[in-house]
Amino acid sequence: MTSLHSGAKCEPWWRPKAYVAMLLSALVPGVGQLYGGHKRRGIALISTTVILLILLLVVLRDQTMWLRWSVEPTALKWLLVGNGALLTFRVYAAADAFSNYDKPDRIATGRRAASASVIATISVLLIAIPHAYTGYLDVVQYDLIKTIFAPTATTTPSADSATSNFSPSSSTQPTSAITSSDSYNVTTPTQPEKTTTTTTTEPPRLWDGTERLNVLLLGGDGGKGRTSIRTDTIILASINPASGHTALFSVPRNMARVPVPESVSKWDCNCFPGIINALWRWADDRPNRFPDIADPGSEILKLAIGEMIGLEVHYYALINLAGFVELIDAIGGIDITVPKRLYDPKYSGPNGGSRTIDIQPGDYHMDGEEALAYARSRKTSNDYNRMGRQRCVLKAMAAQADPLRVVRSFPAIASTLKQNLFTDIPLESLPDFIELIPRVNADEIISVRLIPDRFTGPRTPDRFPTPDLEEIRSVVQAVLELTPQDALETLELENLEKKCG
Repeated sequence: MTSLHSGAKCEPWWRPKAYVAMLLSALVPGVGQLYGGHKRRGIALISTTVILLILLLVVLRDQTMWLRWSVEPTALKWLLVGNGALLTFRVYAAADAFSNYDKPDRIATGRRAASASVIATISVLLIAIPHAYTGYLDVVQYDLIKTIFAPTATTTPSADSATSNFSPSSSTQPTSAITSSDSYNVTTPTQPEKTTTTTTTEPPRLWDGTERLNVLLLGGDGGKGRTSIRTDTIILASINPASGHTALFSVPRNMARVPVPESVSKWDCNCFPGIINALWRWADDRPNRFPDIADPGSEILKLAIGEMIGLEVHYYALINLAGFVELIDAIGGIDITVPKRLYDPKYSGPNGGSRTIDIQPGDYHMDGEEALAYARSRKTSNDYNRMGRQRCVLKAMAAQADPLRVVRSFPAIASTLKQNLFTDIPLESLPDFIELIPRVNADEIISVRLIPDRFTGPRTPDRFPTPDLEEIRSVVQAVLELTPQDALETLELENLEKKCG
């Protein structure tokens, strides 16, 4: 065979080793260099890769660390930079492995060209896809926390702060027992669990100065800024930051005449005459009465629940019904064991209309609409049975939202939360919440339903229950002071571990 160039051997049209080397280094930087005989360079790149993998494994093993980073805007920015740097490193390794081979004298055609294109494409995808998706998730998470959470710490005015006078409003009243006259002075309830703090050079943590961190968890039929918000699910979560002991106090939506601080009440009873799920809307409909409060609905509801239970309510989080449905659908549905039949011939969904639901005892995999119907129906049961079902649905969501499923569905979850989750938890305090996660033992959470007859007094003329303040506050304080097991035994509380109705 004669040479294509005088005095030189014929070079092959396609040198497959160059593409194979590129593919190998796209998988593991440095392996392509070893394949091509460049041992020193290959060992250097592989050593760098191993060091990076070890660092990654250390971070992933410390769940609290990377969860903290996931809710810190600055950390998310650095993670984006790190992702870009790692992408650059992998591109360099693959390109270097390829360039170590001489280029062919002619352009390959036919099968050889197709094979080269396939290998090159696979190499590019192996490098680009994981980094592109990781960067996308980083940006989505950054946008989520910056959208939902307050950028600066906000606190309810203290009890000794100056009060504000509120003028009447002409908004429609949610119940006939409420009138639109008189003015209001608003202060927060007292803070019995407040303790002195030690001054340090470190930024204060979310729970510094308190023995309990109390967060009001709400489910409503609307979002912030919308009309007709009714908080049909009301749960106060109280967490001991030191021990992680957690108690959940569920308040029935139809609890009437819930007390409010004296400085708020213009009524003889020093209470809200309507049922508690109407209070958010009542306050939100009267912004002129609360010129110094940015979000009257949540703040007045926090004051009322805190006054009834005897604790300061620090923060709230509300998700509306549409968000509840979309969130369950985003994680692929939930598995629920139904202990007894639930029948409702006229169930009204969040979008209007009615239909019949008939859920027999057994095991179910429910989508968002089915889970909402199960948690929300009360036509043939009551509010107290519904509270038990809601608790089981929430527990199922928490148990089945495994990390892989959450990551896979995260863009949809983030979109849902942005539109349907509202809270006053400050952005800079999110890492503190993350610190609490490993301290809370889900199996030891005490759940108390403040339902008749133990926790209620005389009923209103409309047959709504009223709170027995002495019993409620006594049990609440005892629950917070005792260990979970002692609380169950000493206070004769229901064991709600398997109670779903």
